[in-house]
Amino acid sequence: MSDPVSMTLMVNGKEKTFTETFIPAKRLLEAIDLLTFEERRDLKVIAEERVKFLSEVFTDKNVTEELIWNGFNALNFNNEVAEIIAQIGGIELKNVMTEPTED
Repeated sequence: MSDPVSMTLMVNGKEKTFTETFIPAKRLLEAIDLLTFEERRDLKVIAEERVKFLSEVFTDKNVTEELIWNGFNALNFNNEVAEIIAQIGGIELKNVMTEPTED
């Protein structure tokens, strides 16, 4: 059995961890798509899609898009969200182009 996926958010001034022990395999492809860099995509849209994905993956009814937006620290939001999605996708971020590279 694989490790559960956890997400720690700030809720009412306190850290709260949400955990999923089962995620349907069909979510793998979505996770990979959400991490793969596409130059033409708007960064705002990418962030919104990632938050929506997480709100759907975590089955706790308290985990909503709003809770995720308000519960992550903006200073490390991108890294934390990408790490969680990578874990769901069963991939290591270093193996996926998540940002543009210099030619």
